[in-house]
Amino acid sequence: MDKNFLKNSKQLFKAMMDVKLSQINDKSLLEYHRKCHMLYAGNLKRKPINKSFINSVVSFHDRIVKEMERRKFRHNSPLKKI
Repeated sequence: MDKNFLKNSKQLFKAMMDVKLSQINDKSLLEYHRKCHMLYAGNLKRKPINKSFINSVVSFHDRIVKEMERRKFRHNSPLKKI
């Protein structure tokens, strides 16, 4: 299961990275935000921790947050790099 989880996480993340955030609707932006939290939490549970992947998710999350703030959304759930 861990191998499939990691493979699926990387595929999902790659697909998310290919999207231009300024061109998606609000609902999709919030869904991407939720998925970042899901990827972050799910991958922190796996040992050994893939720091590079986690930090990439956090960087992408930060881009999403900037777009959310540009759209006047509030954000109260920061992620931290490890």
